Amino acid sequence: MFAKYKSVIYESLMVILGCAIFGAGLDAFVLPHKLVSTGISGVGLILYYVTGLSVGSWNMILNIPIFWAAWKWLGTRVVIKTLYGTLMLSWMVDLFNFLQYDMIIKDPLLSSMMAGITTGVGLGIVYRVGGNTGGLDPIALIVRKYYGLQMGSINSAINCAILVAAIGVVGLEAVAVTLISVYVYTIITNKVVIGFNQRKVAFIITYRTDEVCDCIIKKVGRGATIINGVGAYTRTPKQIVMVAVNLLQVNKLKEVIQEADPNVFILITDAQEVIGQGFTQPIIPTEVCEQLKDKSTTQEDNTETIHNQ
Repeated sequence: MFAKYKSVIYESLMVILGCAIFGAGLDAFVLPHKLVSTGISGVGLILYYVTGLSVGSWNMILNIPIFWAAWKWLGTRVVIKTLYGTLMLSWMVDLFNFLQYDMIIKDPLLSSMMAGITTGVGLGIVYRVGGNTGGLDPIALIVRKYYGLQMGSINSAINCAILVAAIGVVGLEAVAVTLISVYVYTIITNKVVIGFNQRKVAFIITYRTDEVCDCIIKKVGRGATIINGVGAYTRTPKQIVMVAVNLLQVNKLKEVIQEADPNVFILITDAQEVIGQGFTQPIIPTEVCEQLKDKSTTQEDNTETIHNQ
C-alpha cells in the first residue's frame, strides 16, 4: 500500500520543502529592501506594498482565475498539482513573514543575489519532482498548447510587463536591483532541475569509424551510436558517431579521437539531460547485452516468419 503512494508522498514532501525555501528567501531577502519579483508572486509583492494585505493572500487570490483556466484547458491532474503547490507556496510565504523585520543582509545588491539563490533552489526542487506552484506556468502551457508559442518567450513578455509596472510602486532603482535576483534565480533553478552534473553530446564525422569507436569505448569508457550520413558537397557516404559524456571526459574524448583520425570533424554541444545506461542507470554487463541482442534477433525472425506465412 505504501509503495503504491511512495512517489506521491515524496513529491508532496519535496514541494513543501521547495516552497519553504522559496518563502524564507522571499521574506528574508526581498521584503526588507522592498524589492520585487517576477511572476504572480511579483504581482503579489506589488499589491502588498500598496494595500498591506499579505503576499501569500494575494498569491492565492491572483491564482484563482489560473485554477479555472488550468481546469478548463489542461485537465484535472494539472489543477490538483497547481492548487497544492500554490497553497503550499502561499502558506510558506506568510509563515516566514517574521523574517522581513530583521534585515539579515544590509546591502540591497547582496540581498538580491541571496534572494535569487534561495528562491531558485526552492522552485528548482519543486520543478525537479514535477510540481507546480501556479503563477505563469499554467498560462504559458495553455498559450503553447493552443498557439504554439514557446514558454520562455511567454514568461519573459509577462515578466517584463510586471517589472515595468513595479517601477511606479517601488522605483526604478529597486527594479534594477531585482534584475540581479531574476538572473541568479534563473540560473539556479535550471541547475537544480537539470542537475549540476552537466552533460555534453559529441557528433563526430569521420571516415575511420571503427578506430574512433574503439577509442571511445576503450579509452573514454563510453558507448556510442553510429549514424549514416551523406556529405552535402561531395555527396559521398559518411558515418557520424554520436556519444554522450560528462564534463570531465570532454578533453579526453577530443584527444583520443584526434589521435585516431587527425582529419576528424567534431561538434560538441550541451545536453540538457541524459537518461540511460552509464548516467541515470547502471551499465549493463556485456554478457547481458549479448543475451538481449540474441533475444531481439529471435523475436524479429519469428515476426518475419509469421508475416511470410
